[in-house]
Amino acid sequence: MALLSSLLDIRPSRWSYARRVLLAGAALALFGLVACGGDDVDRGPTTLTVSASLDGLYWDASQSRLVLTDDTANALRQWDGDQDFPVLAALPAAPASGATLGQIAKAVDGTLYTTRFGFGTDGTVVAVPRSGAAYNLNGLDAKRRRIGITAAADGALLVGWFIKGGSGAISELSVQGDQASEKELVTGLGKPVGLAVTGDRLVVGDQNSGKVLAYSLSAARAQAATEADGQVLATFTTLDGIDLMTAASDGTLYFGGSGGSLFALGPKGDIKVLATGWPKLRGVAYDEAHRRLFVAVTAVDAQSTPSIRIVPID
Repeated sequence: MALLSSLLDIRPSRWSYARRVLLAGAALALFGLVACGGDDVDRGPTTLTVSASLDGLYWDASQSRLVLTDDTANALRQWDGDQDFPVLAALPAAPASGATLGQIAKAVDGTLYTTRFGFGTDGTVVAVPRSGAAYNLNGLDAKRRRIGITAAADGALLVGWFIKGGSGAISELSVQGDQASEKELVTGLGKPVGLAVTGDRLVVGDQNSGKVLAYSLSAARAQAATEADGQVLATFTTLDGIDLMTAASDGTLYFGGSGGSLFALGPKGDIKVLATGWPKLRGVAYDEAHRRLFVAVTAVDAQSTPSIRIVPID
């Protein structure tokens, strides 16, 4: 405000009225930028067309960028307003089962992690360090089909997996260099896809049962929980096909699914339908600073185009 006042304190004897008006306008514009923090973000609703096979999304607040998986390129791409979605990192050679990338999470050291589904032969987790080449974590059971991954408040990585014809679980990863092991925290699940953590609350979306379940993370670390131990926050139909999820700091969960609807599930179990009638939805990412949600919408046939939808959260 002091800057604005000083710029407007101009003596008429030395400046023409027109020049004073122009300068005042410029000062007001500058003040507006300062007051808004210089932000000029697209809060949507917007559709960004992207030539990629989409799955996981991650909003990297520290870099003000969206990170997305692309099975076609076997890579992570990024978006910071650049409509070309440049490659952020090439990943290790895709196995015979295909790239099959899932959700994205970020560790405290800045390393990005994404899962490979693997179809029962190549399931793993891929690490993308801030510098250097990406690599697969060794020591993980390749039969485990992995989709969701997230970071807990203390930085630990949690991953969801299932074995076809068997059951699914949520595990905590212990990572040392390129070696990893995992400890089961929740067992007896069907197909855990959505995964999010806020504080001590671990939330799992099971695509098979349609249930969204909540657990105490500290309790599950002390003694593994079962599906039956979870608090049922909501139940969806198989037609909803609930998928990957993200969480706001207040505990609100955002996710979509193969049914083409986008949901917000509040901390007390209240459900809002934010959009419906879209093609199949997969990854979601929340930019809390600007209250906007990014949604990965996949192509469902040769005539449709994959896209990322920006949805304002008011």
